Amino acid sequence: MSSLICFFKYLQSRLLNQLSLKVAVLQRAFLGGLCLFFVSTSYAQALPEDIELDRLMLATETAIETQQWQRANVRLISINALTIDPPPRYYFYRGKVSMAMAQYSEAQDAIERYLKEAGREGEFYRQGLAILNRIEDKQTAERDNVERNRRVDLSQLSLQDQDHQDYLTKISDLYLLEEPRQALQLHINTLLTNHRFIPGKYRRSSEWLGSLYQVKVVKGQVILVAKRADTGQSYQISQDVLSIYGVNPYISSSCDSLSQQCWLNHPETGKLWLELEPNLQAAKDIAEAFSHLIRVMQQS
Repeated sequence: MSSLICFFKYLQSRLLNQLSLKVAVLQRAFLGGLCLFFVSTSYAQALPEDIELDRLMLATETAIETQQWQRANVRLISINALTIDPPPRYYFYRGKVSMAMAQYSEAQDAIERYLKEAGREGEFYRQGLAILNRIEDKQTAERDNVERNRRVDLSQLSLQDQDHQDYLTKISDLYLLEEPRQALQLHINTLLTNHRFIPGKYRRSSEWLGSLYQVKVVKGQVILVAKRADTGQSYQISQDVLSIYGVNPYISSSCDSLSQQCWLNHPETGKLWLELEPNLQAAKDIAEAFSHLIRVMQQS
């Protein structure tokens, strides 16, 4: 019996030794991998900026080739954060990525800078010109769309005396105000708040992003206060004054499926004016309220 007990103790000792050995091996492998991770990370962080620039430019090219536009955009932002000036082709990549993301103004600025810096001998000279032509076509299409929507709105929006009076009565009753101008101002501000523009990827974010407008009516003028934020860190306040004397009271609206937003068009120039959420009916409602407001002010 004592021999059997000794045998089991011996077997138990061997198993514990083998288990301890395996644990030690795993610990060494883990620590070795951890050290390798920190060494490689430190190495990447210690790269000189000119080499880091080359690395990021290569990553940008790869992302563009596979049409991973958001990934390319992140790389371009990292390049822009470096303290050294990027090569001219950086601006071509910025223009191409911005074009793919429907940021036409930024794309135009970047491509024009590339062409100025690289000149006619630049590697992407013809491609840059082609992108500028595409941007021009987009802008022309937007202007045509604005004019087309203006004609549609003019034919559909009735501001005949009776219709105008009925609308004022409805809005005054809705807000329990006897003064139509005050009721219209409150109605427009409510619509602008409820349908403000928020960039698509931030629509479920708690950060304050996008554009918000509010109007204030004074004698002969509509004062438009705009609050805009491109990041959650800060925002800008600006003010625009619209004189109602001699201005066309018919405000039109338009929507763009590419940028996923709607607009009110400026009553004097017809250009894009107030950006709103991609809701065609809401944009038309706000344009209608603005039109009645201008007419009320022109009649007073």
